[in-house]
Amino acid sequence: MKPFIKHFVLLSVFIACGAQAQENSVAFDGDFYKKISEDLDSAIQIVEYIPQRENASDWTRKITFRHYPHLTDVRGTGALLDATIKQNPANTAEKSVARGDEALVSYLHHPEGTKLMEYKIFYYIKPKEAEGLVAYEYTYRFQPNPKLSVGEQIPKERQRWLGAFANSRWTLPAAFLKKP
Repeated sequence: MKPFIKHFVLLSVFIACGAQAQENSVAFDGDFYKKISEDLDSAIQIVEYIPQRENASDWTRKITFRHYPHLTDVRGTGALLDATIKQNPANTAEKSVARGDEALVSYLHHPEGTKLMEYKIFYYIKPKEAEGLVAYEYTYRFQPNPKLSVGEQIPKERQRWLGAFANSRWTLPAAFLKKP
């Protein structure tokens, strides 16, 4: 095989493997997350990731990508989620911000009688490369401190997560992308 063709073939294999690895993992807040599940056959496509050292039944952090191909209103979708959160007594709404084609909603989920709380961030965007909307969700699961009020349970790291999340630009799963 000629050197040029050999290098081209090796480069093509490397690029293909890199794209596959990229869809099977994402990086966030100094950690790598592995793909644990995907549902690409329903009306809302979902791909979930957890830290590499954790398992699907006992995780503390999770990143979820959701694709809503039939929704187009980022602000309205964020406002609807915010209103839904505020109606449920198991939630403490924390932040809701919308600007342009972005919406960010965060809240603390604390169902009565459970041993775990979840701090959640939803970041909605209208990406150019996909039809409809995409939501990036970050969930931090932890044991509550009974000595603290619900509002005091909101993690101190939330400001760092909110900023990092709003500035993250992950490659979307291929199934989310517009068909040529």
